[in-house]
Amino acid sequence: MYQLTCPQCEAINEVSTAKAGGEIACSGCGQMIAVPKLGELRKLPPVEDNKAAPAASSSGGLSGGRSFAFAALGLVCLLCLLGAAFCGVNWSNIDVPLTTEKHLELLEESYQDASSAQMIREFEDITKYGVDIPSPLEYRTIELRKQAWGQKTMVYLAVAAVAFVLALVVGRKPKTVT
Repeated sequence: MYQLTCPQCEAINEVSTAKAGGEIACSGCGQMIAVPKLGELRKLPPVEDNKAAPAASSSGGLSGGRSFAFAALGLVCLLCLLGAAFCGVNWSNIDVPLTTEKHLELLEESYQDASSAQMIREFEDITKYGVDIPSPLEYRTIELRKQAWGQKTMVYLAVAAVAFVLALVVGRKPKTVT
């Protein structure tokens, strides 16, 4: 911030480098004052430190576009966390009665207890009709549904994490050049 004197009323106005080459309204008389270009502006006396502290705290927030981006990313993060919670609850509420591994173990046990005639009939049925079934077994459908809810949960969490990191980047104070 620099001190710019009004040519009309000689009031001292504080002006930032962002206003270089533009115009500002005088705080004393209200007339428009031409702000010098950046090279000439930096030759003006700087605002004293005791006055700069309150001014910096009042303008310490985010600019309009950055503020909007920060709020939008925060909202995306929040919505994704809610979506992850919803999917996680659905995932945890699904009980899979049987897994593929357990099903194979049960088949193996039943084949060990089967007689030779039953095994021959089973072999003939497999040869004649094949091993394909028209639709997945019920336990497998439940297992796949639970897996899908788990994947949705992880996707929502990943998007929430990315939105959170981007919000931190956008919300970070820019470094001031002295």
